[in-house]
Amino acid sequence: MGDGCEKETGLAENWNSLSERGSYFWVLLAAWMFKVLGRRVTLALLAPVIFFYYINGRQQRRASLAYLRRAHEHGLIARKPGFWSGYAHFMSFAGSLVDKLAGWTGKISADQVEGAEDPIFSAAKFNGKGGLVLTAHIGNPELIRAVATVGNRFAVTVIMHTNNAQQYNEVIKKFSPESRVSIIEVSQIDVSVAMRLAEAVERGEWVVMAADRLPPDGARHQRAAISMPFLGGQVDYPIGPYVLAATLKCPVYFLLCLRSKGKKPFKIMFRHFADRITLPRGNREQALRPYMAKYSELLGEAVAEAPYQWFNFYDYWNELDDGASLSANSSPPTSQTETAI
Repeated sequence: MGDGCEKETGLAENWNSLSERGSYFWVLLAAWMFKVLGRRVTLALLAPVIFFYYINGRQQRRASLAYLRRAHEHGLIARKPGFWSGYAHFMSFAGSLVDKLAGWTGKISADQVEGAEDPIFSAAKFNGKGGLVLTAHIGNPELIRAVATVGNRFAVTVIMHTNNAQQYNEVIKKFSPESRVSIIEVSQIDVSVAMRLAEAVERGEWVVMAADRLPPDGARHQRAAISMPFLGGQVDYPIGPYVLAATLKCPVYFLLCLRSKGKKPFKIMFRHFADRITLPRGNREQALRPYMAKYSELLGEAVAEAPYQWFNFYDYWNELDDGASLSANSSPPTSQTETAI
């Protein structure tokens, strides 16, 4: 079962090809910094590091500004984006990393998240049924996975496309031994992985999967993506999440957690997506399109609410002349955590 594909001409390099060397060290260091110094001081210490990578990460910087210009053209950002807007975008990502660490170390409680006690969200968690949760690289769904486990020990399995899954599990275990968040790494969902996920759903657990980004082996599965409109352009979304949902025969939800300027620092965006996704053998693309259109619409709603919390730092619309993909020599040491959602 393929997860999706990337246009071979779209990315000069795969988003997953960035160097993983030292990423575990940086995550561990940042976790200790946060634990000892707190969020504000940690971000202040990270600011010059992020600035260095912003200056040197030409491809990521260009991709960020291309996205911000789209957001501006659609009225989501008032001021025309420039150099410092891009840096603010990078710092927003750094803040999401620190918040992720807060979730891992148990520093985020349900009373800090608007919507965590929402009856619809609670009913979905504890209705005795497992489910597939579609998320995206925006905001910080890691937080709500942490909140979901508080008190009731609600188990969550996270699918991520990176070779660092075991390392992140070790970090979570080190700082939050009671956590029931489990991360598994996959390049594609084969029969054994599908069986493991089906068992988790059967136990009433949630399986979380991002549906906004093509997996690293996508070029080998040209039929596993469908182009949909998003922010004035066409984007290839993977069909894998929907095929998995049809295989699991379970409820499907859409879930994001955004940093908020309201009374509480975080806010849940939760939607019931489908009771079940059914895909006929014939004309599967026609059956997939309404689901993917709905996902794209929800993603646009989230971007409109938090435009600087969009964390796809590559040529998402395949519009830049050099591909503006992630580069092994110019990516932030923390950026590998981006794939952990």
